[in-house]
Order: sequence, then C-alpha cells, then structure tokens
Amino acid sequence: MTAPLTTAPSTREQRRRSRARTRALRTLVAAAAALALTAVGGVAHAFWSSSGAGSGTGTTRTVVPLTSTASTAPAAGAYPGGPGVALAVTVSNPNPVPIRITSVTLDTTRTVTVTGASGPCAAPAVSVSATGLSFPLAANATDVALTIPDALALGTSTPSGCQGATFTVPVVLSGQTS
Repeated sequence: MTAPLTTAPSTREQRRRSRARTRALRTLVAAAAALALTAVGGVAHAFWSSSGAGSGTGTTRTVVPLTSTASTAPAAGAYPGGPGVALAVTVSNPNPVPIRITSVTLDTTRTVTVTGASGPCAAPAVSVSATGLSFPLAANATDVALTIPDALALGTSTPSGCQGATFTVPVVLSGQTS
C-alpha cells in the first residue's frame, strides 16, 4: 500500500502567496486612504465654497451743499457775444470731508445782480458753464477764493448799459468727495 501523497506548499509557493496578500493589503490600505481623503476633501470643499443669503444695512452721511459767491469785475473784458471770461468764486465747504469741484453752472433759480453799470442793465443775458474742473476744497474750508477760467459769457442781447458793470452771479457748484 502506498501512502497518499500530500504536498506541502513549497517555500516558493509560500512567498508567492505572501506577496499576493501584501499586494492585496496595500491595495486595501490605498483604497481606504483615497476614500478618507475624498471624504476630507469634500468637507473642506463644502467649508470653503459655502454660500448664503441675507441683507445688511449701512448709513451714509448727507452732503451739505457748498456755499458760494461768484462775480466778475469790469476788467474781466466780457462783451456781448464774446468768449467766456474768468469768474471769481468764493466758496465754503461745510462738510467734514474734502470735496473736488468738477463743474460750475448758472443757478437759474436766483437773479444776477449788477453793480457799477454805465446805464440800464436789467436782466442781462449771462451764461455760466465750466466742466472738467478739478479744484480741491478741504474739509470744513471757509471762504476759499477760486478763479474759474472762461466760465462766464454775456449773451448777444446784453444791453449796452451793462458796460463797466460788475456781475454777481449765482452759481451751482458740482463735485465729488476726494
């Protein structure tokens, strides 16, 4: 009688199985690590890309209008239908912030005052227009003298009695905070 043959695994076979288990274990660890990183990355993405909705409020300061007095002297050389002449403006800024004056226009809600005319000079045709200006005016400034070039012009219908007159012209100053 012959004994049944039992084959014990060879050393080579044992090493092959051991390497296969090691590879399987490494694959399992790598997969678990990738899964953990994906979970952590998803949480991080959710943290950094969160969004929401709501409302907020804020209060702004109301800008107080600048005060001004504008006039031109007889020496300014204005004549009916002629080019614009310099306008002397004295302006105050009652605001606690600096202002940059960007334009000057005639205030049509008030009247032009004429002094020193050689004859009758009622309701002279006066226009005031100056844009593209950049005159800085400090916060809380008082009685700052400015000269606005080419701002005042006399219309062609200005009476000849206005010769030699000084015109006190109401103006509107526009600007922005600087």
